[in-house]
Amino acid sequence: MARKFGPVMPEDGVSRLNMWTLMAAAFATIGLVTGMAVLTPYLLTQTLGLPEAAQGRALGQLTIVNEIVLIAAYGPLGVLADRYGRRVIYAAGFLAMAIAYALFPHMDSLTSFSAVRALYALGIGAATGMYGTLLADYAVERDRGKLAAIGGILNGLGVVMIALLLGRLPALFVARGSDPYVAAELTTGIAALLCAGVALMLWLGLKRGTPAAAARLPFRETLRRGLAAGRAEPDIVLAYAAAFVARGDLAIVGIFTVAWGKMAAVQAGMAPADALKAGQLPFIIAQSAALLAPLALIFVLDRVQRTRMLAITMGLGALGYLGMGFVDAPLEPAAIPFFAALGVGQIAAVLGAQTLIGKAAPEGERGAVIGLFNFFGAVGILIIGGVGGWAFDHYGPASPFIIVGVLNAVVTAAAVWRAGPLRQLR
Repeated sequence: MARKFGPVMPEDGVSRLNMWTLMAAAFATIGLVTGMAVLTPYLLTQTLGLPEAAQGRALGQLTIVNEIVLIAAYGPLGVLADRYGRRVIYAAGFLAMAIAYALFPHMDSLTSFSAVRALYALGIGAATGMYGTLLADYAVERDRGKLAAIGGILNGLGVVMIALLLGRLPALFVARGSDPYVAAELTTGIAALLCAGVALMLWLGLKRGTPAAAARLPFRETLRRGLAAGRAEPDIVLAYAAAFVARGDLAIVGIFTVAWGKMAAVQAGMAPADALKAGQLPFIIAQSAALLAPLALIFVLDRVQRTRMLAITMGLGALGYLGMGFVDAPLEPAAIPFFAALGVGQIAAVLGAQTLIGKAAPEGERGAVIGLFNFFGAVGILIIGGVGGWAFDHYGPASPFIIVGVLNAVVTAAAVWRAGPLRQLR
């Protein structure tokens, strides 16, 4: 019998080196992906000169560009991963992110910045897509929830530590005499080197070769089969809805907590580099609290009936996001419990959605169902990020969170209905 990796039984052929590399990738992937969300408000100010009042729309536009690229790249990246191996595409994704990080401070317009963001999005698509695929590839079915929860803990640690590193560097460089623009160059250069180092680690440590079943469906066939599976199993439709909302959750937290905190710091009279450092506080609180949810859920995700589990996790998300409506000053101590609840709700919703789709997807159509699940997640970020950016500028910084909270509540109600108690009252 294969040796267990902590509480997880690896699939046949997956070595301990492969598992340790995947755990390191869990730490680095979401952290470096989110690092750009932390730095973007500072870059918009220092490299493009955008005023605070216009940054919500700019962030929304960049999110739309990001998700259009992800949606368009979904099919080709899957084909390439099946043909050349997960390792190749994962490493190539980090190299694309490294190039983009190095280019960002040299852009002189929102259009050119968006073009580099498209390259960055391609890297995100390869990296996050391969991370999610390897979670399924490396663990036996009964332990995938555990592996996802362990990965979630490492995701949160990576986000907090890399956000602390990247978000504090501009103020550190400015304090040592650098021009704010040079501080942006140095910070993104360090991020680029980190991405290149992760690419090398993935190349050396992940399992070599291609999947045994290398038949990747065209997108139209994925759509047809994925929708057909949803008609046959309502839990799959519920998982699609959860993906739409939960992936949008990640975008809202990553983009708008930092923008809100930086805006408050600038309004308090801080310089942009110091404002970025201070403005990270809501994001760091949320992500630190997000570490607690996987620790609490790791041993129940695979034991509680999946639809009931989704109702619990999406309900936590609804409470966390709607609570932002009570926050007036994001940098004040009174806001800490609300951002902590936000972080717990965010990661709980993601874990609940991933666990449900892993159980509900039928073996014969797993590729199509998970592919459509990821597609709906990308569409969720596209729509919620775009609408959230517009609402941020027009109705205040809390409005994107309230929109997502309402959507979480709708999915929670659907999950409660599907789980049975309310239907039994009819």
